[in-house]
Amino acid sequence: MLLLNSLNSFSCNRERAGEFGDYILTLQVPVSKVLFHCRLLPGILQGEDEFLVLGGVYGARVATF
Repeated sequence: MLLLNSLNSFSCNRERAGEFGDYILTLQVPVSKVLFHCRLLPGILQGEDEFLVLGGVYGARVATF
């Protein structure tokens, strides 16, 4: 289980996520908790294939890159 802050940023690109550390977190986030995703508005937050997720308690899997 993982407790996230009020707003969190994730990437849907595994290679991009690997640039930020040695561990990759995989979460299953309900649609109601996704504030923004990289394909919602063209040209905005596209550099990192980013998702903005509202905080809460999530089940998480940890993998090494």
